[in-house]
Amino acid sequence: MLRSFSVIVPVLNKENEIIRTLESIDASMAYFYEQYGDDHNIQSELIVVDEGSTDRTPALLAEFGQHKPNFKVLHHFRSLGIGPARNTGVKFAQGDILFFCDGDDLFFKEHILLCFTLLNHQPNVAENSPKTLQFSVGDTVYPLTLPSTTVGVVRTGVRMQDPLHPYWKAAIENTLALNLCIRRDCHEFIEGFPEAPVYKQIGGCEDVSYDLWMAKFFKVLKVEIETVEYIRYPGNNFDRQLKKFQTAPEQYQDATPLAEKALHALRHQLEQDRFNYLVEKFKKFELTPAFFAVLNWQQLANDYLSQNCYAEAIALYEQGLAVEPDARETVKNVLAAIYNNFGSTFHKQGQPEQARTYFQKAIDLNPTLSATDLARVHFNVATACNEQGQFEQAIPHLQQALTLQPDFSEAIAELAQTTYRAQLLTKGYQFARGFTEPNFALFAKHLEPFAQRPNLKALEIGSREGRLTCWLLDNILTQATASLTCLDRFEGLLSGQPIADRFAANIARSGAAEKVQTVAGQPRDYLRSQPYHSYQLIMISGVSAASELLELAVLSWSVLAVGGVVVFAGGDGDVATQPSPKTAIDAFTTLFGSKLKRLHQGSEVLLEKLAD
Repeated sequence: MLRSFSVIVPVLNKENEIIRTLESIDASMAYFYEQYGDDHNIQSELIVVDEGSTDRTPALLAEFGQHKPNFKVLHHFRSLGIGPARNTGVKFAQGDILFFCDGDDLFFKEHILLCFTLLNHQPNVAENSPKTLQFSVGDTVYPLTLPSTTVGVVRTGVRMQDPLHPYWKAAIENTLALNLCIRRDCHEFIEGFPEAPVYKQIGGCEDVSYDLWMAKFFKVLKVEIETVEYIRYPGNNFDRQLKKFQTAPEQYQDATPLAEKALHALRHQLEQDRFNYLVEKFKKFELTPAFFAVLNWQQLANDYLSQNCYAEAIALYEQGLAVEPDARETVKNVLAAIYNNFGSTFHKQGQPEQARTYFQKAIDLNPTLSATDLARVHFNVATACNEQGQFEQAIPHLQQALTLQPDFSEAIAELAQTTYRAQLLTKGYQFARGFTEPNFALFAKHLEPFAQRPNLKALEIGSREGRLTCWLLDNILTQATASLTCLDRFEGLLSGQPIADRFAANIARSGAAEKVQTVAGQPRDYLRSQPYHSYQLIMISGVSAASELLELAVLSWSVLAVGGVVVFAGGDGDVATQPSPKTAIDAFTTLFGSKLKRLHQGSEVLLEKLAD
């Protein structure tokens, strides 16, 4: 709860205007107490900083201050500029809230009450406090919406007697110090108004720089109700720029002298230097709950995000949501994207556990991302799980990714491989390393319909240690009536163990050994002995000689039923030979071209038999 406020007035040689200005402030303070009530025990003060005036201003100040205990006059012995004068006033002020008024402008009596009410408002959903109230300025009653969060700065509308272009009127209202009130801790964080001599040389722009820093770090509430008056006097800053303010910005011809443009360039550099300094200061600043409540934390987090500073952005978003849970719906998509990007950073660094944590956080936010983006996040979770060897946990995320985006090719391939690895882990299959794994994703895509067929008969030529055999048993030959004939020479050793023994052990681990018939010998001899249309699915793998592969393809064609599929799987045993196995498959598809349909043509080839 804010308990005090101070009004700071810098003045230099304003003997004709200063008393009117001070009387307007005095009236606004009196109106505040009349409406707000003395029982709140709010302390106030009016501080004037005289910039070494040489006219009657000092005498008028002394006379005005008689019998006013809350009125103080501070003196600069020479003019340092309006920025240093305001900072001097703040240094000696005691108020929790700061108001500023130049020595020739006016407060309306309602100004302090309106600003103090808004700045001191503490939203409390539990108390079900009203969100709007009626506020009178003069004879006009305005609906006033109370802020839904604590704010650090309040700006009101500014009355100007001269007609101005709407663009410039808005620009003035967004940069003047006259129409703002600010919490002291916000002012002190940005370290006040600029004091460099270049501002005095330019004759202004302290307000512009101050607003730049203030709006970057703190929440600013703008109220359109006019509660102050910016007055044009002959020769003052407003008067010098009147022509500009009355001209559309695209039509205004800038006649600023080159020397003054150079001063503005220096000002811009000083603004940026201070801003960079404040950014570094903020990184080390202790964010107490009260201070965080007034931070423009969403903007600051987005700035961090633009620099790929994910940890800093996440910290601000998470603390912001703790303070303002109602902001969750507004920021959850952005925060989900940050979580995902941060997870990707960990993933690239080889830290899958941390990556998975942030990918999962993105999902837990329940963001309303596009199906494509959300599918990617689920895919990322799965890849992190896979890298940790947690295949069972990865599978649901891959399935969800494909529910969201059915044509997600990476997820299709990853799901097949993950399912296969989960089965390896669960059933304890033992396969030799160094061999190329078949394209299980491709097979799953085209062979899945076979899993629903009763009495499915399949033939595998080149079973080796049973890698593809076990996959077929786990994923395609799942019906109780399905059967598989494995045709191989089953000769030689693999990792010091007879291939036949390794095959038998893996088939036993599948839990479906009763579906498997093993035939050891020459595949060509077996195929010649089989009746027509014996099988609906034939898998041929591990054949490296083109002539042998062509012979097996032709012999297999007669025992394959119409509507069945033959798969040339490559896989175990492939070696570089001349001519390559591909030439055999090309010759076969040319020979039977009108009687087959190419389901897939690549390193693996899948052909559907249309006719004998």
